[in-house]
Amino acid sequence: MRITPWLVGLVLAAAPQPLLAAPFCVETQALPPQCMFFDAGSCNQRATELRGTCAVNRKEVHVSEGLGHYCLLTSSMVSMCIYADRGNCDRDAQQQRGVCVDAPVRPESPGADPYRLVRPSMVGG
Repeated sequence: MRITPWLVGLVLAAAPQPLLAAPFCVETQALPPQCMFFDAGSCNQRATELRGTCAVNRKEVHVSEGLGHYCLLTSSMVSMCIYADRGNCDRDAQQQRGVCVDAPVRPESPGADPYRLVRPSMVGG
């Protein structure tokens, strides 16, 4: 059998290609993270539909340390880690069509509340 250039091209085109990883992920308790969003606004919209959260893909995006426990990250990859509480960070993220994420852990400071997502479901139970 003679191998022709178009056959080689067809095989290479059919081979799986590595995908460009997206900086934003939708996370829910029921599904694994869906890291396919390049825009924080569309990530937030999908997260709301699935009753999940939009988070940063830590494998692709480096969030700089700052003073706060929470960081506002915009679609243009600008981060501001100046928030002491999640509420203010979420409010500003909504206004700027960004996403609020946990800041990188600093050894001299206690981390964010690890039970903040579970606690509302514990009420009345």
